[in-house]
Amino acid sequence: MAATDQMTVSIDDHVDGRTLRRTRNRTAVIDALLDIVGEGNLHPGAAEIADRAGVSHRSIFRYFDDLDDLARTAIAQGFADAGPLAQIPQIGVGPLDDRIARYVENRLALFARVDGTMQLARMRAPTIPSIDEGLAEIADVFRQQVAEHFSDELTTFDAEARPLIVDAIIVLTSYDAYTIHLRLLHSGHDRITDAWTTALAAMLRQR
Repeated sequence: MAATDQMTVSIDDHVDGRTLRRTRNRTAVIDALLDIVGEGNLHPGAAEIADRAGVSHRSIFRYFDDLDDLARTAIAQGFADAGPLAQIPQIGVGPLDDRIARYVENRLALFARVDGTMQLARMRAPTIPSIDEGLAEIADVFRQQVAEHFSDELTTFDAEARPLIVDAIIVLTSYDAYTIHLRLLHSGHDRITDAWTTALAAMLRQR
């Protein structure tokens, strides 16, 4: 191999290593922020995040413009990682009891996965419009899913009532409702499952 070729390989390896290190450190910072928020500290400083991530304090601002940029990136990453859990398995298929069970199991698994991400998003949404807009988009997706998943039952309601029932289901099984059960009522997974299953069955079987 010629000397110039060896030099090119050496430079490429150095650049690739630096890029890999940067990516690894960015991911560590994002994970650290979500972990800290998930533990209940909703306002961690850059130093605490850096210490948890194992990077220097100043390096955070080499990877992100500021803490708002870090928050936006962490929230987007958290939602992207949980994307598969946002899809209801076999949507709209099967008897009502089976559909309710799948829906409740799906939502509880999703909310448990994005708990730290959602806490961070709720805290930052009032000051970062793009986060608020993203949450509104998620709500619209959930509304469409509910309308499709329980379409057979919704057709038994008057046309004007159907979107109201969908909205009621969204609120009943929302992340906010999940946190009320979990943190205020101190309900475990099984109790939340029973509560949501009972309420949905009563709502959708009223006719």
